[in-house]
Amino acid sequence: MEFKKYVEKLNQIRDETIKTLLDKWNPKNELYLKVDKNGKYKDFKGDTIVFFLNDADKRKITKIQNELYSKIGKYLAKPLSEKYFHLTLHDLCNFNITNDVEKCMKNNENKVMKILNTFKNEKNLKMKSIGLYNGGSAIGIMFKPIDEESFLILIKARQKFDQLIKQDDFYIPHVTLGYYLPIDYSESLRKKIFNTLIDIDINFEIELDFHNLKYTHFTNMDNYIIK
Repeated sequence: MEFKKYVEKLNQIRDETIKTLLDKWNPKNELYLKVDKNGKYKDFKGDTIVFFLNDADKRKITKIQNELYSKIGKYLAKPLSEKYFHLTLHDLCNFNITNDVEKCMKNNENKVMKILNTFKNEKNLKMKSIGLYNGGSAIGIMFKPIDEESFLILIKARQKFDQLIKQDDFYIPHVTLGYYLPIDYSESLRKKIFNTLIDIDINFEIELDFHNLKYTHFTNMDNYIIK
């Protein structure tokens, strides 16, 4: 896919996912595996490849997270911790894709470092915010690469990890702020969430440093362990 078409698709997805809130409440099934009724994060283990954010960019994300939670926080699970803010490059093993997560993760550990070592001399990437979006089980900030060169580097980096577990889904660069609760959201509440996602203005860049691209294990959606 060309860079221009990719950005157009990201904007389309952002608009469509927000508008679905006005029609019905249809969260991803994984929400019920990740969050309990009290808004605490349940045990949900796996591994993933992520860009951890630098401190300056974490502060930008925290500012938006605070604004979001000041408006609708009582309808969401607890805010995700600033120290783990990240942009996922490639999902790997979890309960959504295999019943034997431990075996799947062990297989990745034997291969993943060789792939990570290929990025030692890769230059930093800048990403531009698009806005808040409804991720189905969570709310996050969607990002786009700032130019075609950054787009090609990002997509090629993602494709390298397909040799571990192939991902055919359209790639949406995002930083998750917090998850929904595993409840049935009423029409009026969904409209409130919709208005919040539309009204919060987001306009900044973040920088992805390949030195911060890490192979991590997670025990829940708010606890990541660098391997």
